Amino acid sequence: MIASLLNQISLFFIPGIITTVIFFGIYKKAPIYDLFIEGTKDGLKTAIEILPFIIAIFIGIESLVSSGAMEFLERVLGPVFQFLRIPKELISMILLRPVSGSGSLVLVEKIVNQYGPDSFIGRSASVMVGSCETVFYVLAVYFGATSVKNIRHAFSAGMIGYIVGIFASLIACMYI
Repeated sequence: MIASLLNQISLFFIPGIITTVIFFGIYKKAPIYDLFIEGTKDGLKTAIEILPFIIAIFIGIESLVSSGAMEFLERVLGPVFQFLRIPKELISMILLRPVSGSGSLVLVEKIVNQYGPDSFIGRSASVMVGSCETVFYVLAVYFGATSVKNIRHAFSAGMIGYIVGIFASLIACMYI
């Protein structure tokens, strides 16, 4: 009952926001269409500025997977992950998540299909992908777009948060 109601409400959420913005613009006597075109131009400029960073990340990911480096990393890091009691099935997802959100979503889909959504591995992968940040992607795109060169503190904080997120996900899923 509640889920159905929330689903119905969600259908009107974005159109409602757009309608509210348009009516507010009319109320303020703003040139809505001109502002929309100006914002679109700025958005396209930003997209063109960050495109090389996104392409570089995708090429790097594909190189890792195609060259066999990802499998090598999984074999090398397997004993460390086993010592930390992290299932080996999650290694590739944990290694890929800081770099690519969409790539890690594909891995989570494979994990859930293979082990089931209610398994410890499936739950852990799902929670990790929902709570752990794509650190390298964010650094490349946002700092690349703003031309910030000194990212050491952001990188350190992002990686610490990512590692804490991994272990918090595992601990949370142990008790669910």
